[in-house]
Amino acid sequence: MRIEELACNKMNNDNCSKYFTFSDFVECSDTYKRVLCENKPKQPETYLAIKELACNVLDKVQDEFGSLKLTYGFCSSTLDKYIKKNNYPKLDQHAGHELNSKGQPICERLGFAADFIVPSFSSLDVARYIVSSLKFDRLYYYGCERPLHVSLNKNPISQIYLMKTYDNRRVPLKISEERFLEKDPGF
Repeated sequence: MRIEELACNKMNNDNCSKYFTFSDFVECSDTYKRVLCENKPKQPETYLAIKELACNVLDKVQDEFGSLKLTYGFCSSTLDKYIKKNNYPKLDQHAGHELNSKGQPICERLGFAADFIVPSFSSLDVARYIVSSLKFDRLYYYGCERPLHVSLNKNPISQIYLMKTYDNRRVPLKISEERFLEKDPGF
């Protein structure tokens, strides 16, 4: 299917990878399920970015570890209005290639991000697999029992962030690949 057709397609149920449909990424967040607002990508490039992340990262994670659960995927500007905290659309890549009211990308990093968890595995084990085996742009690690955030774009830089909480605020701490892969990295 051509990218222009994806953007015009009224159904997001088309497969975008071996295991996922576009609607999986549009409908997975708790906020979306609660408010059921318009949350469909408008930019054809967003569909392509979703497909790239699904095929090149998430399908491979599912092949390695088994079924994963998406917890946060695409976030339109409409859905963003309902998210109360810990949301950074200018940085987090959940908006894909969508544009703001001035016609500029909401997130200049472009690409796409999704948050997910593999229920029967530690998020640390899954994150280490991604870091050691796959291309990615950014990975946010929140803890062993928490979902991972992973993004991919055309020029992935493989940055890893530990998401620490200080005074009820999440603070990203950049960590090297070598330290993240250590047997006991001290986090």
